[in-house]
Amino acid sequence: MRDLRKRGAGTRESGVFLLGPLDGPYPRITSYLCYDDVDPDAYQLGAIAFHASGCAALWKHCRERKVRLLIDVHTHPTRDVRQSHIDVRHPTLPVVGHTAMIVPNYANTPWWSLKAAGVYEYCGGFKWRTHSPLAPDRRVKLSLW
Repeated sequence: MRDLRKRGAGTRESGVFLLGPLDGPYPRITSYLCYDDVDPDAYQLGAIAFHASGCAALWKHCRERKVRLLIDVHTHPTRDVRQSHIDVRHPTLPVVGHTAMIVPNYANTPWWSLKAAGVYEYCGGFKWRTHSPLAPDRRVKLSLW
């Protein structure tokens, strides 16, 4: 959250890829990579515009470190974490089952709770399923280990 807040500077959206090992019994986030680390021009238009060169750098990073993309996260300027038309039509990873998360207020939100976040699962064909971050069977669980 701190890096998202810092990179957005309270004036623009920012994003991060949450990464985890290729193997293991369940997906677990072990590292992250901010959008502008792999695409320096991602924030130049005010809104996020992730370019092909950034995608190539992301996949290279994943290959070299033997990790995979688990969740992509981006910020919205207000408390509204519903997907915008742009979010719906431009999934970062257009693969069925991919998880996207939206955090409010340019990430000026507590890091210890996902209560304010929007959690979405890509179903293909620009269709998404919304998941409650508080449901017992939630898609994303926050833990300290």
